[in-house]
Amino acid sequence: MNKKEYLLFSAIVILLLIEFILFVDLPFFWDGISKANRATWIYDTNFSSLILPTEYASGHPPLWIVSLAVFWQFFGKTLFASRLLLLLVNVGVFYQLLLLCKRSFIKMVPIFLFFIVCLEPTLIAQTTSLNNDMMLLFFTLFAINALLKNKWLLLTLALSGLLLTNLRGIYCFIAIIIIHIIYTRKNLLVFNKKMIFAYVVSVIAFGVFLIYQYNELGWVLITKNETYASHRETASFFRIAKNTAAYIKNFLDFGRLAVIIPLLVLLFKVFRSKKQILDHQSKQLLIALLVFTVVFFLGFVPFSNPMGPRYLLICFILANILFINLLFAFHIRTNIKKGLLSLVVIAFVSGHFWIYPATISQAWDSSLAYLNYYKQEEKMLQYLSENDLSHQIIGTNVRLNSKSLSRLEKPTKEFEMFPELNLQENKYVIFSNIENKTSDEEIYQLQNNWEKVATYSRLGVFITLYKNPESD
Repeated sequence: MNKKEYLLFSAIVILLLIEFILFVDLPFFWDGISKANRATWIYDTNFSSLILPTEYASGHPPLWIVSLAVFWQFFGKTLFASRLLLLLVNVGVFYQLLLLCKRSFIKMVPIFLFFIVCLEPTLIAQTTSLNNDMMLLFFTLFAINALLKNKWLLLTLALSGLLLTNLRGIYCFIAIIIIHIIYTRKNLLVFNKKMIFAYVVSVIAFGVFLIYQYNELGWVLITKNETYASHRETASFFRIAKNTAAYIKNFLDFGRLAVIIPLLVLLFKVFRSKKQILDHQSKQLLIALLVFTVVFFLGFVPFSNPMGPRYLLICFILANILFINLLFAFHIRTNIKKGLLSLVVIAFVSGHFWIYPATISQAWDSSLAYLNYYKQEEKMLQYLSENDLSHQIIGTNVRLNSKSLSRLEKPTKEFEMFPELNLQENKYVIFSNIENKTSDEEIYQLQNNWEKVATYSRLGVFITLYKNPESD
């Protein structure tokens, strides 16, 4: 890295350190809670096995949860240790992202526009989330950079990490192979025979894991755990249509429409014009973006597993870099360029405040909006305590007390679980838009027919206590 790039990276590291200090006590959230539970099993059994029992296992490889358990072993089973691991992964992600921008930006693009790529709202949200998505993104970016450099050993490490972090790594692995083939055939990359070893070795590494898992559990990939097995089922035609709409929405959500719509317009102009030709870097970016988008579409949409924007992070990053390239490749007036880039910045920042009505499912782990929830939950729990309302008469689909439980503390009676929401049986109900499980019919019934007892909200995130009007 030259001096300017070093300063850019140093600035990013400083910002990540500030984030670490600010959120060092932020607990596991959503899917991250299940990762904490699995890492706890490995830690509590003193690493007797790296394969979880079926009652815990979703089928995903264990690299992230094992890494968590290792950090707990050295630094104590604390949020500090967990967030220290995430900090290191975050630094690795942004280092690989800077390398990708450095290689992919055309000459006219100032390197400091790397910051706009970093502003991607779901990317920022994931830097605070103790889930395995940032580790998966690190290995994906690592793999792309290794491919562009034609470094087979680096590609081996990256692909092995992909496959051992998450089952979605299989889709990324397939995408990398397809991209490699297209690059070679389009003369966008010099073919290096040694690169074949990277694919072979990484597949062998993944195969060893699968054999190990099968010997331990008697199954691989498709879990026998009923909680997760339903996520791997083939979707109905109606569900596929809904998934397709959700897939498209993910590309436009949280301010991303400010990039995607202009990008499509610019690409349309490129393919319509006989004079405008894509440069080498932009061709590579476009191919990679299209391949990842198609592979993910075929891998996610036909199945029942809910999709989140975090699944598509690499697509958003590639789209952002390609958009910036095309913006500078076209003969566009300087004030228009500045206006479009300013609009993107405003859209990305505002994306963290996009809150949908409660009846519309929202990817709460894909923007920083979820940070507003915990204080409101604390107020609600304090209200219940002050008014001597027993947990047993309150139904909810919200994972109440998850802040305490996901702080890696052992639950006490004070933090007993609440009964599941059942409008026919519950005397009280706690509802929050932070969860997506409550049906539209139940939400309408609560809002229109039940008595609102207490509600706490901040910037669109709310938690409300309702009382059944027919109860005593």
